[in-house]
Amino acid sequence: MKRKELENLREKPENLDKKLESLRNDLAHVKAQLASGGSIENPSKVKELKKDIARVLTIKRELGQ
Repeated sequence: MKRKELENLREKPENLDKKLESLRNDLAHVKAQLASGGSIENPSKVKELKKDIARVLTIKRELGQ
């Protein structure tokens, strides 16, 4: 997810919260798959999800939430 895509969510802060929750759920799911000995299609998925979560948190901080 690009920062420009997240900038569109700035207008409605509740959308940022929903996106953050969704990203955290995805990260938990991927980590659970890896912990159970499974493999995922895209090994860099964990890194991408962490960066997306950081981007959302940065935008929330900028908005003063």
